[in-house]
Amino acid sequence: MNLEDITREIELMRQVQKSKLDLYDRQIAEITDAKVAFLNKSKQELDAAIEIQRQLLGDVESVETESFLISKKHPNMKSKTTYKLNLPKSKEEKVRFDRYMKEEHPGLIKEELVVKPIQNDIKQLLVDGIFHMTDEGLLIDDNGMAIPNTTVDVKGIEVKVKVKE
Repeated sequence: MNLEDITREIELMRQVQKSKLDLYDRQIAEITDAKVAFLNKSKQELDAAIEIQRQLLGDVESVETESFLISKKHPNMKSKTTYKLNLPKSKEEKVRFDRYMKEEHPGLIKEELVVKPIQNDIKQLLVDGIFHMTDEGLLIDDNGMAIPNTTVDVKGIEVKVKVKE
């Protein structure tokens, strides 16, 4: 097998792989859409049936039918699991909520400082020669110190192929 043949084979394999992945992605999307539609419809039907059941039960605490013993289960108002908080979603609502909670209930909020490295800036420092990389892949800062628990991988050589026309 020569270079022309193996390159043609690779290109064919990539095309087949891409078309299969596209097909599977479409099928997954269709199945997911069908699942969501089914869940929404069945939830509406179930909620409607449960509401009818509640109405038929009325003020009675329990009823025995031919096949079922049906009773009301009241939520335990002394349990945290009874409640679900719906916190503000929009930015404006969050700002007002946060301000109010900080002023009125500071003990009920937890402030966290999230530390995330700015990867693009670190990569640029590598490009600029300010940070360095050892043969083992360790990242060395401008003080000559290895940055803890950080390694750098360099992309391997890629073979680029253009199809002749």
